[in-house]
Order: sequence, then structure tokens, then C-alpha cells
Amino acid sequence: MSLSLRAKFLLLSAIVQAMVVALLIGNSQRVMDSAVGKNAERVAHEYAVTLNLTLSPYAIRGRLSELNDYWTEMLSDPQDSFVRYIIVLDQNDVPLATAGEHPPALPAALRNGTAPAMNGVRTWQVGSTLHARAPMLLKDNQIGSLNFGLSTSELDKAREEVFLQSGLISLVGLGLGVLLFYAFTQGIGRRLRALTGQAGQLMKTAFGRNLPDGDGDEIEVYARSLNSMSVALRERVLQLEASQQRLSESEARFKTLFDMAPLPLSVTDRNGRIIGANQALTSTFGYTEEQLIGQRSDSFTFWGAPEERERIWQLYMRHGAVHGEVANMALRGGGTGRLAIWSSSLTLDGVDAIIWALLDMTAELNAKQELEELNASLERRVSERSAELERANGDLSHALQTLQRTQHDLIAAEKMASLGSLVAGIAHELNTPIGNSLLASTALGDRVVEFEAMLSGGTLRRSTLSAYNEEVKLASNLISGSLNKAANLIASFKQIAVDQTNDQRRVFNLLAVVLDTAATYVPRLRRANCGTAFHVPQGLALDSYPGSWYQVFNNLINNALAHAFEDRSDGTISISARELDGGMVEIVFSDNGAGMAEEVRRHVFDPFFTTKMGRGGTGLGMNIVYNIVTGMLGGRVTVASQPGQGTAVRIVVPRSSPVRAG
Repeated sequence: MSLSLRAKFLLLSAIVQAMVVALLIGNSQRVMDSAVGKNAERVAHEYAVTLNLTLSPYAIRGRLSELNDYWTEMLSDPQDSFVRYIIVLDQNDVPLATAGEHPPALPAALRNGTAPAMNGVRTWQVGSTLHARAPMLLKDNQIGSLNFGLSTSELDKAREEVFLQSGLISLVGLGLGVLLFYAFTQGIGRRLRALTGQAGQLMKTAFGRNLPDGDGDEIEVYARSLNSMSVALRERVLQLEASQQRLSESEARFKTLFDMAPLPLSVTDRNGRIIGANQALTSTFGYTEEQLIGQRSDSFTFWGAPEERERIWQLYMRHGAVHGEVANMALRGGGTGRLAIWSSSLTLDGVDAIIWALLDMTAELNAKQELEELNASLERRVSERSAELERANGDLSHALQTLQRTQHDLIAAEKMASLGSLVAGIAHELNTPIGNSLLASTALGDRVVEFEAMLSGGTLRRSTLSAYNEEVKLASNLISGSLNKAANLIASFKQIAVDQTNDQRRVFNLLAVVLDTAATYVPRLRRANCGTAFHVPQGLALDSYPGSWYQVFNNLINNALAHAFEDRSDGTISISARELDGGMVEIVFSDNGAGMAEEVRRHVFDPFFTTKMGRGGTGLGMNIVYNIVTGMLGGRVTVASQPGQGTAVRIVVPRSSPVRAG
């Protein structure tokens, strides 16, 4: 059954007011119950205090039985007191005294202590009796309990009267509210019916006619809204008419564009039947529009194979569209082509339809296939070329290894040549002291024979003995000096040879290394009329590899003697050293020789670069210096030189060389 809006309002109002009345009555009942309960508990507490004060003197002396007559008189008339029974229990809940009509058993909540307590008095409501329990001091300071029952019938009657009065008032208010709401809705319903009739009359005549205003309330607002809606509807109708005109024009343009599109286009329904085709489609496949309309594409020769149509249609059913899928199709003239297909859903005259666009990709796909074949051929040729390059790289790697071994052998040969030159210089330098010692020892031997002959012949004179003694001293001094000089040379050579052979890391004095190296080159320096100057601090010690330093100084001195003083009658070699910040040491090896051009200076450290190729130069001396300084010694080396102004080799290394791997 359908209810009117007014009836719905009345029913809703009645329900709401009933709910409010029920809530008010329930809340009143709850408040009244709470007030009655609290009042009963307060009365029980007062009775507990009064009875405790009254009974304690008797209970302490064990004379509770003397009060039996008093209790009987007090509890005989229910109108005189709310108390219905009194029971005094000892600590074991054994009755000591009883009075009144008490229950067979006290409530369990009082015995086990779970009942609510107020200032030590526990209460429990059972029916119209409020049972109370309070502690009491007994004889011999034992703690017992005072149990009594209070009647709550008067309180229950008062609560029922309040409940009935509040319920009656609420029901009267509910009735008045329903009557008032009925009268209110009666007037609103009358005005709404009049407004509805006028609105219906308005719809039958013309839009834009205003409805009469009301009394300035919500109905007037509604009437104004209807007036605004009437104006808006009239404008909307005009817009719809204009839109219909534009839609007709748009459909005409769409049909023109559809027919003139260069791509083959067709429109089908959801069953695949053609409902439209453009001129490009008819010219591509050789069918007229009349032959195509109402037919499915599998009804005539259209696909290259029957399964092509099913494949494309299944793609559309799964994905809702087809995007560039390529299919084989039979073209006009009996040829077969490969066409890319696109589809989209649309609505024509309220009917779901599908538009299909076709693009002939035959030439492009053939070109792509040819390009792929060309790419495959190029990849094959690149692979073959890569294999050839790998073989060439292998040959180059083998050649590089051979070159590195050759370079290592040449460096070793250079080191041996340097050591050979050193040995030759030492041997030449040793010839003089050894020859002097041999000559002196031979002359001394001859004088010893002559002295023995004179001694045995008895012809020895004092002057002859004195002359013989002087000759012996002279020969002895000559032999001793020459042998000491030879021993010093041999010691220097031995130190250099041991360090270069072993090259163990140790702490050494830099000046000692410089002097030992220079001592082995004394003969060559003398022959070249070359002087030396050393400016190295006495206490400058390095934690490094002395053999590598001997090799560096050997190569620098050899390089200077071979190049700096060529075609010169004299020269000077200078070695200086000083400490820098950060634990670094600077060593400068310089000469005042011929110098070198800029082109030569740029390549001075390159391996196998020499200006005396074919005349004993290998081009590895300065390369060895560079490798030792920058590698083993952890430093850097630079060369400054100009033609005619000599050369300066600057070496900067740490005082403590880096630890060599291995």
C-alpha cells in the first residue's frame, strides 16, 4: 500500500515522539531506581551505625541474650520500623543472637564479600527486602558480623507512582504533538496540492510562465525554484534544438569524411554484419556498397584464409578492440595483401556498432622483411669480421707479450751494461794502486837480496843499513797506501753490487750512496775532465731501496757522460738534496753540458728513444729512471733543459718509500 507524503510525515512524527517518550520514561525509571537504591543503602548504613552503637556494649560482654525482649518489641509492628530481622554472627558465621523473621540462609553475596559496600556496610537487594551486613566487635576482641534486613516496600510504591505519573504526562504530550503535527501538515498539504496543480497547468501551456508566490516560507522557495527551472528548461529546449541542428550537420560531415577517407573503413553491428562501407573499401576489394551492406565478411572472398576472420574476431571479443593486428586479405584482382586492422566501438542511432579501419601494409612489410634479411646478413658479416678482429687481437696480444719480454730483456741488458761499465771503471782504477804496490814490492825484494848478500859477505856498513831502512819504509808506505785505496774502491763496488743484486729495503744515508756511486765513476770522470759537486745533508737518511738509488744515479751519470759533455773539454756534475714538507725529499741532478732541444726533452723518458741510435745508445736509461722513481720509490721525476744551458733532473720522493708488493 502506497502512503501519501503527509501520512508518512505523520507516521514518522508519531514514531519519533514515541521513541522520545520511551527514552524519557526509561531514563526516569533509571534515575528513580538509582535514587531509590542509593537512599536504601544510606538508610542501611544509618541503621548499621545505630545498631552497632546500641548492641556493641552487650556484644563485647557476651550479653546479647538480654536484648531478646527489646528486639521482639521493636520488630513486632512493621509500621514502627523498617527493620525485619537482626542476626549477630561470630567470626565463623555461627549465630549468637537472632530476632524477627529472617530468611533460612543469608544471601551468598554477603557471605563471600562480592556485594557492593558503602563505608564497610555491604548490601544486597532480594525482592522487597534489602539485606545488610556490617562488622561488629565481640567478646575477647573478636570480629563478628551484624546482619539485618530492611523493608523497601514504601520506596517501591513511591517509585511506581512516579513512573505512572511520568508515563501519563508523556502519553498526553505524545497525543498533543501528533495533533499539532496533523494540523500543520494539513495546511502544507493543501498548499502543495495547489502548487502541483498549477505546475501541471504550466507544463500544459508554455515554459517561462511564473507560478504564484507563497507566504515567504519553504514552499515559496520551492515555487521560485520551479520558476527558475521553467526558464532553464526553455533555454535547454532551445539549446537542444540548436544541438540537433548541429548534430545533423555533423552527421553529414562525418558521412562525407567517412566516404572520402583514403583508408578502407567499414561499420558492423555486434554480429559482424556490415552496415556501412566507404569508397576506399569498395575500391580496394572490388565490391559495391550494395553487395556489402547486410553481409558478413566471411560471406564473400575477403580474407586470405577462413581462419583469419575468426582470429581477428576473437581478438576483438577478448580485448574489446583490435590495435594494428596484421591479417592476410584477398585484394581486388585476385592478389593477396597484408593489412593492419584497427577497431573501435561506437553507438549509431542507439545501436552498438563497431568501426573497422584497414591499412595496406604489404609494401612496408615486404620492405621490413628484406631489411631483416639484410640485417641478418650484416650481422653474419659483422660476426665474421669480429672473429677476424679477435684473431688479429690475439696476434697483437702475442706480439705485445713478445715485445714486453724483449723490453724486459733489453732493460736487463742495459742494467748489465751499466754494471759492466762500472766493473771496467773499477778495474781500470785498481790497476794503478795494484801496479804501484807490485812495483814497490818487486824493488823491495831486490833490495832484500842485496842486503842479505852484504850481510853474509861482512861488507855491511852503517850508512848502507840506514839507506836500506829508508827504502823499506818508503816501499812499505807506498804499498800500504796503494792497497788501502784499492780496498776502498773494492768496498764501494761491493756495496753497490750487493745492493743492486739484492735490493732489500733498509734505512741508509743518501750521501753515502751518492759518494759510493761517484767513486766508481772516478776514472771516466777524470778522462772526461768532469768535476763533481755534492750538496747533500750529512744526516739525510731514507727508508727505501738503495739498489734502486744506485741504478738511478748510475743511469743519470752515464747519460750525462754520454750526451752532456760530448765535444766538450770540461764540465761539472752536481747532486743536491733537501727535505720538503710532508715527509718528502727533493734530489736535483744537474750538469752544465750541452742541454737538449724541446722535442728531445718531451721524449726523454720514452723507451728506446735515443739520439745515438747505432752508436751504443739503447734509449732505456732515462726510461729505467722514470720507472724506478714513479713505481718502486713512489715519487715523480721531471726534466728541465735548454740547448747550451745544461740539464736538471728533479726527483721528489717520500723519505719512506711505499711497501713493494710481493
